[in-house]
Amino acid sequence: MFNFIKKFHFAFKGLTYVLRHELSFKIQIIITILVLLAAGFRNFSSLKWILLLLTIGFVLTAELFNTALEKILDLHEPRLSRHVGLLKDILAGAVLVVSVVAVVVGVILFTTNF
Repeated sequence: MFNFIKKFHFAFKGLTYVLRHELSFKIQIIITILVLLAAGFRNFSSLKWILLLLTIGFVLTAELFNTALEKILDLHEPRLSRHVGLLKDILAGAVLVVSVVAVVVGVILFTTNF
């Protein structure tokens, strides 16, 4: 049981680090709060809530992976080389794709009735 609790401690430690040090994650959290408030005022159905929460989870998870992989790249080659820069650009592109899809999903959820 102690190991189980310890794993949560490490997970929250990681989330706290990213929230304190990554501007993109802070912005995404603010947007998340605003979207959740808007959904609450729109009386979303259970299905819409599920889709919204999954979409938000994908975006935040993508940002966490992006941050973790960037930290690994910085350990491997602290000075920004051409290759490391390209890899970081690709990671940022992945977050952008997930974010654009999330916006499309959000527009569909807020503009349709189902």
